[in-house]
Amino acid sequence: MQAHVKAESQVTPRALTLKSGLLLSMCFFYLVHFFVPILVLQYGMTLLTMAAFFLCLPKASPFPRYFASMMFAVGFFLAFMRGEDLRSMSDGVLMNLPLLTLVLLVPLLSIPFKLGGYFQAIHYYLQKMVADSKKLFASISLFLFCFGPILNLGSIRVVHDMVKDLKLHPVLLGKAYLVGFSTVILWSPYFASVALVLYYLELNVTDYMLLGISFALIQLVVGNLLYALYYKKWQRYTPKEEPESQQATIANSGSAAYYRRKMLRLVGLLVLLMTIIFLLEYMTRWPMMLLVSLVAILFPVVWSILNRKWKALNQPFAEYRRNMERSMNNEVVMFISAGVFATALSDTAFAASINQWLNLIASESFLLFSVTVVLMILLLTFIGIHTIVVVTVLIIQMDPAVIGTSPAVLALLFMMSWSMSAALSPVNPFNLLVSSSVGKPGVIVGLRWNGIYIASMFVIGIVFVYLIH
Repeated sequence: MQAHVKAESQVTPRALTLKSGLLLSMCFFYLVHFFVPILVLQYGMTLLTMAAFFLCLPKASPFPRYFASMMFAVGFFLAFMRGEDLRSMSDGVLMNLPLLTLVLLVPLLSIPFKLGGYFQAIHYYLQKMVADSKKLFASISLFLFCFGPILNLGSIRVVHDMVKDLKLHPVLLGKAYLVGFSTVILWSPYFASVALVLYYLELNVTDYMLLGISFALIQLVVGNLLYALYYKKWQRYTPKEEPESQQATIANSGSAAYYRRKMLRLVGLLVLLMTIIFLLEYMTRWPMMLLVSLVAILFPVVWSILNRKWKALNQPFAEYRRNMERSMNNEVVMFISAGVFATALSDTAFAASINQWLNLIASESFLLFSVTVVLMILLLTFIGIHTIVVVTVLIIQMDPAVIGTSPAVLALLFMMSWSMSAALSPVNPFNLLVSSSVGKPGVIVGLRWNGIYIASMFVIGIVFVYLIH
């Protein structure tokens, strides 16, 4: 790990600029190709995507690097053995490019919130709640519920920077982080899990959103109730009185009215973004991943023009490019290789046997089918296989009509599985970030501290899916 970090620190600025420019060009080609779907652009996009894969591969973490290399090689080998033409191979390389574009561009949404000082207002209110453990837990989990879609995993870094000087117990933070962000995976059209599943099931976000956000809100409430009912003992680890330094900070932070106005504007911006996304999807019927990517680009531009802060974008955009170059290597190689592998695997006897087996279980009992799918995803991701690989391979084999359910119900089943696996697996980026933030191993954070919460997601989720089915 240290060698990997050292290697990253030795990368020259020119190499970083090349990588970020290549990744952004790849995203740009995808957006252009959607409106101008000509073969020349597709092949150009394929070359850029493959170049991005090989450029990011050496800088990826060891396990993703080896696993992605294997999937990429096996995928092309299977395609070659079946005698697929260049167009089919290109389709495999580009299979997950819409998802990758969304993941790369969504962090741009956070720039206006940082420049507008909205996070300072949130920090002000978190400081005021430090004496009440339950309110603080609710505030942190709600912050992640609202900002996780926009900041992605960066939302955990942002909130941890806000509370690290409050001397809170790691258990409180570990629980709040997992409860808050796991709900994002269930409902947000900005997040990769929702975008990918809806993309493969050819489902409009408006047809899924009510189910997704309903279950996400249920889990948010359950997570807070579990903390209040079963973990009251952790309240004694939070200070009952605000330290003098914190009181001074609050006293000098400005009037409460100023921060109240900031919070109201913040809520208004969040509602506006979600409304724009839903309206555009309803009017255009364009893919959700495309719409979110376009909004991610346009929102900072429009905000800077309206607030006359165009030059202020330079520094945060440069920081955005540095973060993309240093922290997105694993995602780039895993998403691209998973698309190649899943496409090549889709017409094999192995894929057909998985399909027949799952259809047989579904014909006997939909409840048993739901439990089987969730446990398969949890087991495979816990041992280190990336969720994007497992879900992609499984979902392209499934036909909701054959299973006897609706696409929205099947989508929720995969969302629930993805959310649980992200919180439980000690090699998942979500779990890794939370565990590194609180200074504890991923197994302890996911299984010991949040085992009851994940079990509640499993039981409530299976019952919820079965009832709506």
